[in-house]
Amino acid sequence: LRLHPLLIKAMHRLGFNEPTPIQKACIPAGAHQGKDVIGAAETGSGKTLAFGLPILQRLLEEREKTTRLHVEDEKAAEGSSTGGPLRALILTPTRELAKQVCDHLKEAAKFLGIHVVPIVGGLSMEKQERLLKKKPEIVVGTPGRLWELMSSGNQHLVELHSLSFFVLDEADRMIERGHFKEVQSIIEMLPLSNSSDEQTVKATSSCETVANLQIKKRQTFVFSATLALSANFRKKLKRGLSTSKTATADDLSSIEALSKQAGMKPNAEIVDLTNASILPEKLEESFIECSDDDKDANLYYILSVHGQGRTIVFCTSISALRHISSLLRTLGINVLTNHAQMQQRARMKAVDRFREGENSVLVATDGFARGMDFDNVRTVIHYQLPHSSDVYIHRSGRTARKSLTGCSIALISPADKAKFYSLCKSFSKV
Repeated sequence: LRLHPLLIKAMHRLGFNEPTPIQKACIPAGAHQGKDVIGAAETGSGKTLAFGLPILQRLLEEREKTTRLHVEDEKAAEGSSTGGPLRALILTPTRELAKQVCDHLKEAAKFLGIHVVPIVGGLSMEKQERLLKKKPEIVVGTPGRLWELMSSGNQHLVELHSLSFFVLDEADRMIERGHFKEVQSIIEMLPLSNSSDEQTVKATSSCETVANLQIKKRQTFVFSATLALSANFRKKLKRGLSTSKTATADDLSSIEALSKQAGMKPNAEIVDLTNASILPEKLEESFIECSDDDKDANLYYILSVHGQGRTIVFCTSISALRHISSLLRTLGINVLTNHAQMQQRARMKAVDRFREGENSVLVATDGFARGMDFDNVRTVIHYQLPHSSDVYIHRSGRTARKSLTGCSIALISPADKAKFYSLCKSFSKV
């Protein structure tokens, strides 16, 4: 992949010996050809580094050209950077995913002197403003908090003339949630990527933070677990946005519309690996038929007898989550919980504790089913069936990641049978 030696070193330190298919497909186009990238692959496929490594590679190359990074001396490299203008803005649909993406990029950039910070809701605004005062080159955030800081005039976030990379991660989920007007507001703040060099220089000449910085056209990355693009998508990109009207929130109804508005260029690299395998290859699926009254007993049996490795129990309702977490704690199983009504600090603490425990159990609602990456989740239990096959895929995709084995168990009551049959039919299993 012709990556910088410091990035190769970081990958070896993290235990990665070879790139995943999505990384093999996206990194050359993003890192060396400077193309925009639309990528889709199953959960756990390594999408974060598929856009993260090209960004770090290009920032490293740029720094070396301007002699601001001394590659020979890693300590000097780590201490030499005091931040700079914002170069990469990465949007994710949830706070937990923003923190996860930020942690991955921090690990990859550990010895590069490139700073990455998370900007999410639910945490102190003042603390996040202090982080931004250090002028991190890469910001990973959720649309709500980012827009809150942008619209209040935060200097680091509104000086976007130096922005070289814009990323929409889990773009399908942003659309699915349907209330991200902030995504459009943020996109409208971005400088036009097709502006001439003369205009760019003129716009930035008075700003000391971008002195001597070679401004390049912005690169856009849109990543997703699903992808549906029309046959004439490239023609639509070539025509560009309609200038006769401002796009409305309703226009952000597809990845296609979102990519177009974000300034995706017609020569974008389109990588769709979702058709290869909807569910992880080494996932073992099973189900247990039982009455509603016996679901709790079956759940307790699975966790107490077969609870090796990390386990996630999914519910569709918060009331069911509270019921089983209370019951399991009474029975001596120490469970963690994660749902939308918890405070953000408590949710992040639960995620960290789940990662730390080799045999930890997490009870969660479907908001947790997307994007989160954990090592060695051995079992996923569907205490309540999801409302759609898409959510089932993402729930089950928490296990059997990175080519490891995993098990997905559904507890099926008589009331669930019609929904379960429909689910099986959508995967051609009946």
